[in-house]
Amino acid sequence: MPYQLTFNSRYEYSSFDDGITVEMALGLGERIATCQAKVDPGAQVCLFQREIGERLGLDIDRGTRKVLKTLAGSLVAYGHSVTLYTLGLEFDSVVYFAADFGLPRNLLGREGWLLKVRLALVDYDSTLYLSLYQNHE
Repeated sequence: MPYQLTFNSRYEYSSFDDGITVEMALGLGERIATCQAKVDPGAQVCLFQREIGERLGLDIDRGTRKVLKTLAGSLVAYGHSVTLYTLGLEFDSVVYFAADFGLPRNLLGREGWLLKVRLALVDYDSTLYLSLYQNHE
């Protein structure tokens, strides 16, 4: 049985990059921090570099503490409420910032991003489709 889906955004990514990278921004009040992040549906949470949170004026260590397990061990991160701007979409979310400086990449994971959007991926065409979850047009 065929299914039809409708999306508000279409994004063509480079198949030569390591993973699927998107340009995005995080906002808090009047402050905006732009960055790149990897789409990672296997990641439990959205995880960003500590430096990005500090650009927003956050006191990182005052957030909700969480220990994240990785293939290489574990890391401590702190959750904060921000506004995410990604591929033409905007929504409030709780994301995590690494306790330590120098995180090698930012991740768009399940909690905070994937659970708020509808996502389709056609990797053969290097194309990602995206809409807010509550938008069923």
